[in-house]
Amino acid sequence: MKLTFLGVGVWGVGLQDFEQLRRCVQTREAGVGSALFMPPKPAAIPARERRRAGLMINMAVEVAHQACLHAGVDVSGIPSVFVSAMGDTDITDYMCRKLTRPEKLLSPTKFHNSVHNAPSGYWSISAENRAPSTFVGGYQHSFGAGLFEALCQARAGGGPVLLVGYDIANQAPFAGVTPVGENFASALVLAPADYPQPAAFAVGAELELVTGAQRPTRPQTPVLERRFAANPCAQSLALLEFLADPWAQQNSCGEIVVPVGQELALSIRGCAPA
Repeated sequence: MKLTFLGVGVWGVGLQDFEQLRRCVQTREAGVGSALFMPPKPAAIPARERRRAGLMINMAVEVAHQACLHAGVDVSGIPSVFVSAMGDTDITDYMCRKLTRPEKLLSPTKFHNSVHNAPSGYWSISAENRAPSTFVGGYQHSFGAGLFEALCQARAGGGPVLLVGYDIANQAPFAGVTPVGENFASALVLAPADYPQPAAFAVGAELELVTGAQRPTRPQTPVLERRFAANPCAQSLALLEFLADPWAQQNSCGEIVVPVGQELALSIRGCAPA
């Protein structure tokens, strides 16, 4: 299956857009290793709503808009797939603790934002987007499962699809289920290889579904490798590293493996767009 990646968005420790990622890959550090995490302030969400939305939603909306802007696609019409291993564990922890108390009083705003697909709702409102939006959760395999879903939708629909993956740092007891040591979010706009819309950024790839237990490919840039180990949705980083490296694209270097489940994975190889 061939497709084209048209746009990238990213937010994490020392990474606030694709250009910072590109510089990090080209210089193999570029100050990212010592950086601190800065919460995003997505311009598409009014300031009052940003404060209510919380970190996870703001990260997801920020990278979604970044990727669409990078790809030059209309934010109001693109279907989307949102992915998270654990959802907003800060709100889940808050609600569970509140419900153990005699009064059981919950913040209406936090309750409103507690659903697993809240980020896709904020995205739809901020982009005035009425296209279908799907949510995928699969613990450590969440990014791969979301990528496979987005690939299927792009092939079936014949047009671009937005994929957004994100998780926030968690603590016990959630860390005992799926540990998340750092905040991270990324987004990709992908389309079938024969999609006619020209894009300033277009990287072709061939994807194959393979069976059997597979280890995910880790990025070669040391600081990105550390980010990879700290967040389930950072399994996107080996792919993002490839997309940020023109030399790797020109030489169609290597294979990137992204597990979709315990016995299923996507094998990704670079190729020239059709």
